[in-house]
This record gives sequence, structure tokens and C-alpha cells, in this order.
Amino acid sequence: MLWTLPTNMGRRKIFHWTLYMTIAVLSLHCSYAVYCPTNCKCSWVLDSLDVNCANRGLIDYPDLQNIPVQHLDLSGNYFIEFPQHLADYESLIYLDLSNNQIEYLSAEALVGFHSLRTLILANNSIHQWADINPSIAFVNAQNLQRLVLSGNQLNVFNADDHRQVIVSESLTHLELENCGIAKAGGDLLIQNMPNLQRLKLNNNPLSGLAALPSKTLRVLEMKNCNLQRIPGSLLQGLPVLDSLILSWNTALQVDTMNRLESSTLSELDLSYCSLDDIDLSLLPRLTHLQLTGNMIRSLTSHTFENNTQLEVISLSRNSLRVLETETFQNLKRLSALDLSYNEIARLDRNLFRANDNLLSLNLNHNYIEKLTKLVSNSLRDINLSWCEIILIDGTAFLGFSSLQKLDLSNNLISDFPSGMGSNTLQKLDLSYCRLSTLRNTTFQHFPELAQLKLNGNRFTNPFPRQFFQSNKYLDEIYAGDNTWICHCEDPTFVDFHDYLTAPPTRIKDRNSLRCASPTINYGKTWEAACEKDWIPNQRSTSAEKVWSTIVLSILAIAGLICMFTCFQKYMAWRRKQMDQEEYQRNQDEMRAIRDLNRRILDEDARPNAPNNLENNLLPSYEDALRMPKPVRPVKSMLDLTTDTSRRRSRLKKSRTNPEDDISQEEEPELDYRTRFRSEEMLSNRDKERVQQMGPTRRTGHITYNPSGSRLFAIEDSRFPPAHLKSQNLQSAEKIGNFQSYENSPYTKRRPKIAEIPPFKRASLRADSVEFLTDPEFDTISKPNSPFAQRKPKKAMAPGPPLTPAVEDYFGDAPMSHKEESPEGSDFHVIIEPEIQSLRGVISSSDSNAEIDLIKGKRKKLRNSSSRRASGNFTAAAAAAADGDSSEEEPVIVVHRPMRETLF
Repeated sequence: MLWTLPTNMGRRKIFHWTLYMTIAVLSLHCSYAVYCPTNCKCSWVLDSLDVNCANRGLIDYPDLQNIPVQHLDLSGNYFIEFPQHLADYESLIYLDLSNNQIEYLSAEALVGFHSLRTLILANNSIHQWADINPSIAFVNAQNLQRLVLSGNQLNVFNADDHRQVIVSESLTHLELENCGIAKAGGDLLIQNMPNLQRLKLNNNPLSGLAALPSKTLRVLEMKNCNLQRIPGSLLQGLPVLDSLILSWNTALQVDTMNRLESSTLSELDLSYCSLDDIDLSLLPRLTHLQLTGNMIRSLTSHTFENNTQLEVISLSRNSLRVLETETFQNLKRLSALDLSYNEIARLDRNLFRANDNLLSLNLNHNYIEKLTKLVSNSLRDINLSWCEIILIDGTAFLGFSSLQKLDLSNNLISDFPSGMGSNTLQKLDLSYCRLSTLRNTTFQHFPELAQLKLNGNRFTNPFPRQFFQSNKYLDEIYAGDNTWICHCEDPTFVDFHDYLTAPPTRIKDRNSLRCASPTINYGKTWEAACEKDWIPNQRSTSAEKVWSTIVLSILAIAGLICMFTCFQKYMAWRRKQMDQEEYQRNQDEMRAIRDLNRRILDEDARPNAPNNLENNLLPSYEDALRMPKPVRPVKSMLDLTTDTSRRRSRLKKSRTNPEDDISQEEEPELDYRTRFRSEEMLSNRDKERVQQMGPTRRTGHITYNPSGSRLFAIEDSRFPPAHLKSQNLQSAEKIGNFQSYENSPYTKRRPKIAEIPPFKRASLRADSVEFLTDPEFDTISKPNSPFAQRKPKKAMAPGPPLTPAVEDYFGDAPMSHKEESPEGSDFHVIIEPEIQSLRGVISSSDSNAEIDLIKGKRKKLRNSSSRRASGNFTAAAAAAADGDSSEEEPVIVVHRPMRETLF
């Protein structure tokens, strides 16, 4: 479906699908890589989880916690026992236990390792085959393919004892390197390991080697095994052997009497075996031949006569001197030939004419003094370094039609011929020769030249740019380690330097471009030697410098002007913003003031509203307990604020002189401690009640002290507390007009100071000012009042002597009047001493109606004082005795509840 969409849409769909799949795979990997054992490293290799705990110095096996591990590396630790518990991990396919201290492998050690394919037990402490139970242990690992037991002392590898032979039908690779095996052979491969394909017996002292028949073995390695001869039956018993590696067996002899014969062998390695001659005629399928490090001196046309399948031949480090023209004539598939480190002095021009597939030829470290013409249509890489070449024939490269890389370094070439050329050559190495000059036609016939190495020669003068005019693809030049003469003012030198350093930079060893002369610049780089005269690629005249300075100055001034203008605009904008903010703040403040005034006016217009928080200013029960507690009748507020002695004298005077005007009397001195205490209690109580229900009237907020109690700020309070007041209230009018409780019922009815008629003073001599001014006692204005119709009660019995107005809390209070008063009564009776001055005032001609009227008024006074909650202190006369003739003392009734006796 994606390919039927338009091109862009299809690519977009493919990209999104690939992105989603990548994210899904990564998330899956991350979900499994959440936990990694301690001292281990976990990583994902393709789709398998690799846990690497190698070389951690572990003694106990790590806890893998059921992670899906597939490759586990535990090498380089101190494990002693084989980890049988790893059989629980069904995903484990690779287990490396090399370089540990495992000595024993039980018969049931590999039970449960059904997925294990590779087991490495190299370099442990196994001393003999019996310690690992080879005939039983490896049978349980049904999918085991590779077993490595290298580095253990196993001594033998034969079928003499069936208990010491590995039995495994799935095993394909067996490595027994450096195991001290001195004897090998027998039918153990074909009988007990029927699927074995690769066997490594390297670095074992095989003094005797018998046949190892196997129908499946393809690779047999026996490096450095001290072999002297190879029995002919060895290769005959390996019908499918593909590779035989016998290198570093320095005493091995392979001659016409002891020839190797195999119809399937394709790779043979006999390097460093001290062979001086070899017969390979019985190896027709040989493709790779390694004969490095032997003593072969000559090659004839019969050497590779039957080896037409050869592709790679290595004859380096031998003693070859002469190569016949037909030596490689039959090798039509030959692609790489290594003849380095020999003694070859001359090469026939047609030596490689027949090798149409030959690509690489290595002739370094030979003794070729003159390079002549060679003919090859396939050679691409020729290495002629270190060959002591002095002369090069002008037609030497004409025979290479496909040559791409030529290495002539480290030779004795002093002159490179100008007539040489190649249309395919791309890399030419002439480093560390003896070249001192170049011509303008030296590289003219190398149009494909891309890399040129001229370093390590004897060049002194720079080359003109025109020498490389024909090399359009030349982008890598090595010119260091030469004896350059640095004439910084020489145009040719400057031009050559610009050619090398102009982008893209062609010079690849720029730090090696150093001056050999003049002496003052010896060892300096070109830039360091000529920095005073010119700067590469940036040389300028004095006029250009002046103009550059002027232009930079103009740009700097313009930048400063621009910055100043921007700053001015910013300041103007900032002032405008500040003005707008100030205007907005003023508007908000005016709006808040209007709202506050409106709220205050609304509150003043509704002083008795049910939501007004200042109506209920009555003291609580706790506050009333802290106030002075009178124990006898209180006529007015003056009783609490006036000295007792003066009050008694004034009362006596008022009774004896009823005609005097009370309003003309001297204003009493107030008891500041008592008055301020009461005021402060009510004020604080008022503030607490208001604060609990809402904000203050003026400020609209509540102030909290650090202790958590609610207090009003002094500056926000309308009336300061008593201890801050400086004025002295001297009269009952000021106490009655006290504005701190303007909404309190105590101040609703102010006392009226007026002229009291003489008859009232004489009849109502013990009443308070409130009784004289209360309109409820006016019977004329309220004739229907039930209090006026009631009959007065008889006077109560006289009480105990008069007690102080304020109770003494520290002394023993007399309890006689409490005992005589009825239990639970709201009133108690106090008997005052006889007032003789008032007896003569009341005439004997008063009628009983007048006495009844006075008793009714006093009864009404008692009832009203008990039901009113206004808080004013009232007193009514309760005398029931006859005024004209009785000698009993008048009885005064005082209201008892604490809320009625605040003042």
C-alpha cells in the first residue's frame, strides 16, 4: 500500500513506521534492562542481552533475578564450583567461565542447559579428563556446539580409555590448545563426536600423531606442536578436510618422500616450518597457500603446475632469488602475490602477463636496482618500497593499464623521469627518496593523480603553481621534512604556500613544513618564519588597513548611537508605564475610600440593625467576676466612683436638707482604678466579640499578636484603653455620656440632672437618679400600667447592720443576711441605720392613698430592674412599714445578679 502512494507521502509513512518500530524495540529493551547485577555491566548486542561480569574478583555468583540473559561472561574471577543453578535460565546460550578455579565438573552439571550453545572452561584447574566426566556430562547439553577446554592439563587425546573421551552428538567446535597433550589419535572423533567440524590442538607437545578419522572435520589446527612428519593416513582419514594449519613446526619435513595428499584441502599454512622445498602436486583444490618464513630459494614452472585454483600465495621472508617466466603462468585465478623480504634482483617483463586476475603485488625489501617495464593488465597496487631502486625506466609504467597505487618510497631515486605517465594512477608515493628537483612536466601525464607524497626528500626551492596545473584532482600533498629555503618575499614561495593552504587545504603535513635556511628561521614553520612579512591568505597594504580602521570606527559609532537611542526610548516607555501604574493605584485607592465611606454611612444609618456587631457589648460572666462586687444597694454610678466617706456625708446632707439642689453639689472625685478597670474590661470584651465576627469598622482588618490572640491596633481603635487616657471624668454626666459604648444599652438612657421637687426628695430619699428620670415611674403618663394598680406589699423585717458597698474578698464576709434571705432569691435585704432627719419630713396628714402610690412605684421599680437587660443600676425602696408613726428603719432592696451590678 505504501508504494502506491505518492513519493513524498510514501517516504513519510515509511519514516514514521520505522520510528515507531525503533521506539518499540528500545522500550522492550529498556523494560528488560531495568535490573543489572551488582559489579556487572549489561548491554544489548543486537537482540540479545549481554551481562559482563568479567575480572570483578567475584567469589559468589551474581544474582540475575530471572532477567532474560543470553550471553553471560564470568571469566577472571575466583569461582570454584560450576554454577548448576544457571540451568533455570532457559534463554542462556553463551557461558564463559574461563580463568577461574573450577576443578571438578559433576556428571549432572549440565542437566537443564537445553539452550546452551557455547561453554568456555579455559584456564581453570582441571588436571585430568576424569575430573569433568566427559563421557556423561556433555551428553545432557543437547544443543552444545562449542566447547573450550584450553589451558587445562589433559595430557592425552585418544580413545584408549572410553571414560576419558568426550561424548556429544551436538558438538561442532572443540578447542584443546595448550593442554599438555603429548599423544593424539584414534577413533574418538568418528565414534563419540560424529558432528565435529573444527578441532584445535595448537601449542601441544605432540611427539606422536596418529590418524584422527572423521567424516565431518573441516578444520584442523596444529600450530607449534613440534611435529616432524605428517603421516599420509592423517589426511586420508579426513575426507572433507578443508583447512590444515601446521605453522611454526620448525622441524617439519614435506618432500617428495613425504608428500601431502588431499582432494578437498583448500587452505594450507606451512609458515615458519624451515622448508627448503615443497611438492604441492597432490593438492589440486588448494586456493590459499602460506609459505612465509621458510628457506625456499627458487620457484620453477613445475612448482604450481597442478594448483590451478590458487588465489592467494604468500612467499615472503624466504630466500628467493630467481623466478622463471612460467612460474605463475598456470595460475589464472591468482589475485594476490606476496614476494616481500626476498633476494629478487630482476623481474621479467612478462612474468605476470598471464595472470589476468592479479590485483596486488608486494615486492618490498628486495634488491631491484632498476625498475623496468612490466606488463600486466590487471595489477592495481604495486609495492616497490625499500628495494634500493636507483633508476626508473621511462617506459616502466606503460605496461600497467589498470595501475592505481604505486609505492616507491624509501628508495635511492634521485630523479623522477619526466616522460613517465599513467592515465589510471591515483596515488604515487615518492617519500624518503633523494629527489631534489621537479620539472614542469614531471606530473603532467598523471591526470587522475589525487595523492602525492614528496615528504622526506631534498627539496629546497618551492614549486610554481603551474607544475600541478594538469592535476585537477590533486587534493592531498605531503611536502614536509624537506630542506626548504624560506624567502618570505619571494613571489614563487608565496604562491606555492597559497596553493597548498588555500581552501580546500591540500597540504596534509602542515606542521612538518619547516625552514632549513636562513639560519634565523631554522626549524620554524613557514607561518612562524614569515608572520612579520605576510599572513597567509590575509595580506593587505597599509591603505587597506587604514580603510579597515575607518570602517570599523564608523560601525562602532553607529552602534553606540543606536544603543543610546534605544536607551532613551526605553526610559520614556518606562516613565509612561510608571505614570499609568500610579494613576491606576490612585484610582483604586479612591474607589476603596468611597466604598469604605459608603459602608460607614450605611452602618451609621442603621445603628440598631440585627447585623450590627457593636450592639451586644454586655460583659461576659468571666469579666463580671473580675469586676468589683457590691454587697449593698447602689443608687447610681457615683457609688462606685466616689469615696465612701464623702458619699455617706453627702447622702446624710441630702436627707437632712432636701431643699438643696443636687445639681449644684460639688462634683465627686472618681475612683480611677475602679472605673478604668471596668471600662477596659468592657472595651476588650467588645473588641474580642467584634473581631470574632468580622472586620473593624474603620480599618476593615484584624490584627493578630505573636501569641495568637486577637487584638486591635491602638491606632485603629476608636477609643484608647483606660491606661492611655489623660482626661479626668469628674461628673456623672461624663460617665453617662461616655461614648465608648455608644450602641450599648447602658448609654441609651442618659441621666437627667434636674431640679427635684422637695416632696420627692422627702418621700423617695433612697432612690437613684435613674428612678427620678425614668418615665416608667410616671403614673400620670401611664395610668393603665399594672404596676400602678397593684397594692404595695408590707415592709420586710429589719436586717443586720449596714455593710460596706464593696465586698472584702480578703476578709471574712458576714453571712447573716444571706442566711436570712430566701434561697434562690434575686434580691437580698440590707438594713440601713435609722435616718432621723427624714421622719419629720413626712407629715402625719399623708393619706393611705399616697402611701400606696409610693409602694406601687417602688414595687414597679423592683420588677423593672429584674426584667430589664439594659444594664443600668436601679434601686427601689421596699419598705412596707408606715412612714408617719413607725420607728423601724427603712429597707432598701438591691438587685443581685452580676450583670446588674457592674457599676
